[in-house]
Amino acid sequence: MTSRLAIPLLAGVLAAGSAAASPPAGLHPITVAPPSAEGAPKEVAVIADLPAVKIVAITLRAGTTLPEHTAPVPVTIQAAHGAATLTVAGATTPLAQGAFVVLDANTPHAVTPIDAAPVTVLVHHHKAGAL
Repeated sequence: MTSRLAIPLLAGVLAAGSAAASPPAGLHPITVAPPSAEGAPKEVAVIADLPAVKIVAITLRAGTTLPEHTAPVPVTIQAAHGAATLTVAGATTPLAQGAFVVLDANTPHAVTPIDAAPVTVLVHHHKAGAL
């Protein structure tokens, strides 16, 4: 599955190749567009579903919070656009744009935008289990 949604890490890789050329085998370029202020309070989109990892983009608008929940596999959560506060087991930690955290499987967590601006987080579900 090849998706085009932009992660800065891949920008150099994509710039080096021709726009018309297909990416090399094994490379899955992803670009995440900044969220608009318009839209549903919460949008969830699967942007890649590969054998080892599933990547989901979650956009929160108008102060919408992603309530406490768990994932059955380890996850990384990255603030792709905007900033949020991550609450893990009652402790909060800031998640600035570009920052990410790694959580063990079954770790209770919640995501709250820092302000009224929309935030998009990327959640990587590591299917193989332990990181």
